[in-house]
Amino acid sequence: MTDPRRDAVPACAGVLAVRAGYRRWAPTYADETAISHLEEALVAELTPPLRDQRLLDAGCGTGRRLREAGAALAVGVDLTPEMLDAGVGRDVRQPGMRTLVGDVRDLPLPDRAFDVVWCRLVLGHMPDCAPAYRELARVADLGARIIVTDFHFEAHAAGHRRTFRDAGGVHELEHHVHDTAVHLAAADRAGLTLVEVREARIGETARPFYAKADRLALYEQHLGLPVVLAAVFRRDG
Repeated sequence: MTDPRRDAVPACAGVLAVRAGYRRWAPTYADETAISHLEEALVAELTPPLRDQRLLDAGCGTGRRLREAGAALAVGVDLTPEMLDAGVGRDVRQPGMRTLVGDVRDLPLPDRAFDVVWCRLVLGHMPDCAPAYRELARVADLGARIIVTDFHFEAHAAGHRRTFRDAGGVHELEHHVHDTAVHLAAADRAGLTLVEVREARIGETARPFYAKADRLALYEQHLGLPVVLAAVFRRDG
């Protein structure tokens, strides 16, 4: 997301719409960033063992997380075909794994089909996250765990933006700020029960990304800043 090779607010040619932005980002999306590293570690702590579980990754990007999940069934849905094609591909032949093109707000999936649902760094791309929460609740089975992450509203307030870099420079992606209260209210209206709220902050594990970009002075400025918000919910009866 944010790029330590730039200042907190990088010079961008303009804000890209979500589909257009990810289409452009797809060829280099696999390159890990400080934000993706911190988010990955946080979700790993929040996710229950996936063996014998049905997993949905709603907004799965390239689908790379599906291969590593170890779930009995791993399904990924993403809005951008180019992202799926850059990763596992839309027609996955690996047993127990499948990817589909679709919108998180209108998932092409049946009711109560999953035991664990991920929706990771997706909802900030939507002006209203309530429709997505309704869909996440719909496809989650009774007792399922739903894990949602978002770009932290404090990072946005501090000047950070959702950006990526390619040969054409730094590009900013469309983003809408949803604070914790907005997420919890939308989830509650969708019938989900809050389990816990967590966050990931810039710390020592992010330092190598800044060092690689020769931006350690910027690392000192960012140290302690929350950059990922995570909320865990349960689908009750």
